[in-house]
Amino acid sequence: MAKRSYFQDILSILGSNVTVTFCNLLNGILLSRVLGAAGFGLYSSIIVVPIIVIGFTQLGIRRSAIYHIGNKILPEESIVSALFILLLWTSVLSILICGFVYFFSETQPFDPLIIVLVLMSIPLLLANVFAGGVFLGKEEIRRASIMNAGPTLLTLVLTVVFVWILQLSVLGTFIAIFLANIIMFFFVYRIIILDYRYNITWKYHEPIMKSMVKLGIVNALAIFVMQLNYRLDILMLKKLSTLEEVGFYSLAMQIAEQLWHIPYAIESIVLSRSANTQDDKLVHRTVASIFRVSLLAGLLFGILIFFVAPPLIPLIFGQEFTHSVAMIQVVLPGILILVGFRILNSRLTGMGKPQIAIYTFAPALVINFILNLFLIPKYGGIGAAWSTNVSYAVGSLIFVILYSRFVKTPITEILKYRKSDFYFLRDIKKWWKLRHSRQVK
Repeated sequence: MAKRSYFQDILSILGSNVTVTFCNLLNGILLSRVLGAAGFGLYSSIIVVPIIVIGFTQLGIRRSAIYHIGNKILPEESIVSALFILLLWTSVLSILICGFVYFFSETQPFDPLIIVLVLMSIPLLLANVFAGGVFLGKEEIRRASIMNAGPTLLTLVLTVVFVWILQLSVLGTFIAIFLANIIMFFFVYRIIILDYRYNITWKYHEPIMKSMVKLGIVNALAIFVMQLNYRLDILMLKKLSTLEEVGFYSLAMQIAEQLWHIPYAIESIVLSRSANTQDDKLVHRTVASIFRVSLLAGLLFGILIFFVAPPLIPLIFGQEFTHSVAMIQVVLPGILILVGFRILNSRLTGMGKPQIAIYTFAPALVINFILNLFLIPKYGGIGAAWSTNVSYAVGSLIFVILYSRFVKTPITEILKYRKSDFYFLRDIKKWWKLRHSRQVK
């Protein structure tokens, strides 16, 4: 087990997630102000393609790397060498699929230079994703936190340069994304080659690659189904509505999804700890406790967003985006429901059982699609938000039932709050005292 407590590690990742949230907020303000609703909608309709495609073509290798490195059964150097080969394969596959989608797009033609930048960014994005898996597998939470926040922070700085100062519009956003990820790629290369001193070989590590891909493909299918559930609304809005409506809804989801930074911080630690421990009963109890506390924290944060959105959205993003407020308020319950799912799912994934998410969210995806067909033409983004709520609720309910059976814990035990759930407050007190004592010295 790691020497640091769950709270310390979660605090580290949460700190990077707060940075990501702040940077995404500023980036969203900048893009909405400079690009307008139509421009923001165009940007969203372009970026959604690699997000969905990479969610599948990365083959779940990041989580597979956490599992394999954490188990310490195979040599780390061989695992990382296999990762480099898989990076090459997945990059080529992602570029081909994204290029095909853009080339045969039925909507207005995209700028070829933008498409080139997007395609060139794909190998860099994948490399950074895989590196995060290596760091979490080794329980190097600080470096994983840098990998989490670094690209977003750099993207914000570069977006200011290329979109605001140089006025390059949508093209500038993708220049910023490309440069941010290439900088982070060199950071990763330095650590893996110089700090870890891995001797990377291009030898075909057949047993390792088969093992990683076998587990990774199931991970990839699970991630793809979940990503498609998250982004299906935008794709269907683009088809059944207007770019302005896509822009309003994209902003609404970007704001509402800030609730997910709670499970994002926690699931990374649970994944890492699950892969590095043999005490399943202890982890089951800990994850159930984290699940309950996270739902409570998410509820409080969701209530805050519900009430501050009406005055702040027009003030920050402009009067044009007032339409996003109702969408934010409608979709919040679905986003909150998924907080719990992500935490429990990270436990099963760390145990090498990611397929449970497929069983639960494949039916939810079908429900989302059918509801969008009926609701988007009539209600636009509001209809998409209601579709999201229903599909997330159905998927999460099925998942909790299956999770309960798999870990052999009654649902009532998973949901029942206990005084011990809040013992982490003592860790906060200790951390605060230690931090204060250091400042005094």
